[in-house]
Amino acid sequence: MAATTIEWTHRCLADGTSVPGYTFNVVWGCAKVSEGCRDCYALTFARRLGLDLWGLDGPRRTFGLSYWQQPLRWNKQAQRSGHRRNVFCSSMADVFEAHPTVEQERTKLWPLMERTPWLNWLLLTKRPEHIMAMVPWGKHFPDNVWMGTSVENQRRADERVPLLLEVPAVVRFLSCEPLLEGLDLTSYLARLSWVIVGGESGARARPMEQQWVRALRSQAQAHGTCFFFKQWGGRTHTAGGRLLDGRTWDEMPPECPGEVI
Repeated sequence: MAATTIEWTHRCLADGTSVPGYTFNVVWGCAKVSEGCRDCYALTFARRLGLDLWGLDGPRRTFGLSYWQQPLRWNKQAQRSGHRRNVFCSSMADVFEAHPTVEQERTKLWPLMERTPWLNWLLLTKRPEHIMAMVPWGKHFPDNVWMGTSVENQRRADERVPLLLEVPAVVRFLSCEPLLEGLDLTSYLARLSWVIVGGESGARARPMEQQWVRALRSQAQAHGTCFFFKQWGGRTHTAGGRLLDGRTWDEMPPECPGEVI
């Protein structure tokens, strides 16, 4: 699989070199759980390929041995280069969905993460209530497993962020995409490493207001939390561009973060 174009998986080295990341999916398919799922890009993409993989009782697409061996090759390449690479898992699913096929495939993911210490695994979920019951590490997460949750509005932030903060991952992050309203995250940011913000894309994309984005940037800066602006959105994900006040905002945690707080 080629490196992904998802900007927040990329890393910028000290010499200015941009190092792309990867995506890895335990399965394809999911079930909608909240407002941000209304026009799910992954569902749309799967249907374009003739795959019906959504719904609580729907099937999930799985992958063979050669697919699961890819991260082992990425890990070797990263080790040779001397710096870690980021892997977004999963762009076409939710690792923490309570679905029998996902459960089956998920059991292969944990040892794979342990075998690939040169990869930072970025797990993003809308189901943070399941994390601690599903991971095998208890209070001792590997430092290459970063945990995030999606918060599209204040209701979901107040539901999900406290659950994420119970997870002893060395990096905890938020994806505010699609951002559907202004958010007040001030009570959470001191214990978060990273905030990613982006607008919705697609034929029915809901607009994102500039003041919502600026407010989140100000909140993150006040708490020393990395701020990443992904896109304004529109009919396509590139339609509105990535500039906020005339520049890009690509902050992210260091590749080997410190202790959990």
